[in-house]
Amino acid sequence: MKAVKARELLVKTENRVGALANLSGIIGSSGVNIRAISAWSVGNDAFFRLITSDNLKTKNTLKDNGYSYEENDVIIVELPDNVGELGSLAAKLKSNDINLTHIYGTTSKPGYEAIIVFSSNDNDKVISMVAS
Repeated sequence: MKAVKARELLVKTENRVGALANLSGIIGSSGVNIRAISAWSVGNDAFFRLITSDNLKTKNTLKDNGYSYEENDVIIVELPDNVGELGSLAAKLKSNDINLTHIYGTTSKPGYEAIIVFSSNDNDKVISMVAS
């Protein structure tokens, strides 16, 4: 299992038909790949958490197109495709008093690693914990 620090962009938009198409379209047209995404809505607002291949370019593209965003520290963990891997990671986090603020992930083909993205009350401790 590998873990690295990363930066995530949290984009807030109006909750409307086409919000994902518009956001992903402008990011893609700038030549940036969206590596991971989480999205949800609350009332009239839609929120997108993004891990991209180039945050600087993404931030400039968002600004140029009238989007606001926050940038947050996160951890990306590559999880092997084995039963119980997420449970094992969660148990390690619990036993080290790590409290998560949010978590999301991607899937992969069987036999390939998936990625889990999360932030916690102590990201530095998580990096050293996963490395050991």
